[in-house]
Amino acid sequence: MIHPLLSRIALFAFLFLMSCGDSPQSVAKNFTENLAKGRISEAKKYATEPTGEMLDFASKIGAMPVNPGFTFVYVEKNVDGDKATVVYRESVDGPDERINLVRIDGEWKVHMQTPK
Repeated sequence: MIHPLLSRIALFAFLFLMSCGDSPQSVAKNFTENLAKGRISEAKKYATEPTGEMLDFASKIGAMPVNPGFTFVYVEKNVDGDKATVVYRESVDGPDERINLVRIDGEWKVHMQTPK
């Protein structure tokens, strides 16, 4: 029988590793939180190259609003091979927002499409 303390430590380690990994939800969270705080360079670390270029352009023309009170509330994720969609809210009772990600060389990156 496993000692209760050992099982708690194992559970904590599992939860810690799950929260720190390169999962679609952690990438989406890091991207949106940095973007909301105006940290474009940091947000670009979690984005595809074309998305980073869009962020640079939007930043240059002053189209990047800053929201220091932003809170990422995870709702759900859908993973289909190397593509994922994360649904989140900016507050507990806010509307659902979707963010698309792609896996490139084993790492999840936010990928925003340019409007056509």
